[in-house]
Amino acid sequence: MKEFMFIYQGGDPEWMKHTSPEDMAAVMKCWEEWMTKLQEAGELVTGGSPLHFEGKRVTPDMVVTDIAAAEFKELVSGYSIVRAASLEAATELGKTCPIFQSPGVSLEVREVVQMG
Repeated sequence: MKEFMFIYQGGDPEWMKHTSPEDMAAVMKCWEEWMTKLQEAGELVTGGSPLHFEGKRVTPDMVVTDIAAAEFKELVSGYSIVRAASLEAATELGKTCPIFQSPGVSLEVREVVQMG
């Protein structure tokens, strides 16, 4: 089995401010159930974490820019690492991800290179 990173992109940076506690609990329940299912199947390496939409980007020439100015649809908003037999199998797992309950999101699936 190989490891694959699910890179969550996009979303609403104001979601937590505009979402009721009940709706937030419902969304979190979906994520919990999804992660539990992956864990029970031996397909979850780490649930990862959501990321703040604000941050800094440093270029090789030491120019620092604010990434919050980038388009939200391109910003990485979180990640998870799963275990699957192939990129295709990992992609199929990704199709079941609760991230798609949010508008304006995408999921990038990338194999983790094992070093050494």
